[in-house]
Amino acid sequence: MTRLFWLIALLSYCDVSAWAASKYEDSLKELAEGVAAEAIKLKKDRLAVLDFVDEKGAVTPIGRFLAEELATHLLVAGELKIVDHNLLLATMHKHALTALEASQAKAAKKVAKALRADLFVTGSYRELPEGMQVTTKLIGPYTVAPVGAARATVPKAGPLSALLKQAAQPPDPATQPKPIIPTIPVLRASKNEIYSINIIDITQRDGSIALDLVFENRSARPVKILCQLQDTYLQDEQGTQWMLDVAHQREGLCTRGMEILPRQQQRANLVFPMQDKSVQGTVSLHYREASPRQDRILTLDGLTVTVAPASEPEPTATQDPTPPAP
Repeated sequence: MTRLFWLIALLSYCDVSAWAASKYEDSLKELAEGVAAEAIKLKKDRLAVLDFVDEKGAVTPIGRFLAEELATHLLVAGELKIVDHNLLLATMHKHALTALEASQAKAAKKVAKALRADLFVTGSYRELPEGMQVTTKLIGPYTVAPVGAARATVPKAGPLSALLKQAAQPPDPATQPKPIIPTIPVLRASKNEIYSINIIDITQRDGSIALDLVFENRSARPVKILCQLQDTYLQDEQGTQWMLDVAHQREGLCTRGMEILPRQQQRANLVFPMQDKSVQGTVSLHYREASPRQDRILTLDGLTVTVAPASEPEPTATQDPTPPAP
């Protein structure tokens, strides 16, 4: 009797698992059919599928997995061409495209042209009791605006179930990147969805004002940080401005920029020649981006300039008088 009970329970479990797996595949197929229908209606046949994001806008392993599943179903259906994902990421990196938004429209056009992509496909997901609600959008590469959408609820089954369990586990502290500034106080900070900027020191020395900064890449992709040389400056309470000097920035943040790996930090400095103009009160940094968010302006104010002690001149070496010749 006990064996019969366990046999029935096992068969019931297998039936439920098979049903869940079938429902999982059906929901992905439904999502793919919705995306394909929108693309075909627009007479577009080559799509570039980006990694999906969570409710906070961050790319996660679950988001990558859902994007890969959608791309696979679209490819198997055979009605559309799908851009290779690694090629897409490499091309986005080459043209410094980090987000499909109006400020990066030029970069989006370059990426689409290089890949011969008719549309970008973006996606987001949120967890519901009945499954993961996945919403996709078809984005026109020249307008960087949605031209179609599709949605489906994917059951928490199969490999998605394993990813959810993995995501629920606390991160291993040993695998977390060690910050560059664990103990250094931050004077001013600003952050966005891609990176954060921290001012850790501002000092007047040798006729210049030197600004030390730490940038942190908050995204899941490499990010190039670059500011505009002519539109990045310091200004005090009286309106006096100090501009960057090309001579001090030949390899700097506003000429070549710097690339930061995902979830990593990197230090940088900006040097502003004073040109005999003294500082009155606190100063503010006006920082204009060239990358990753073109033409965005950040203002970090309330900065007190520390005056470094004047460097003492080195003592002049004295020589003993030459002894008279015998």
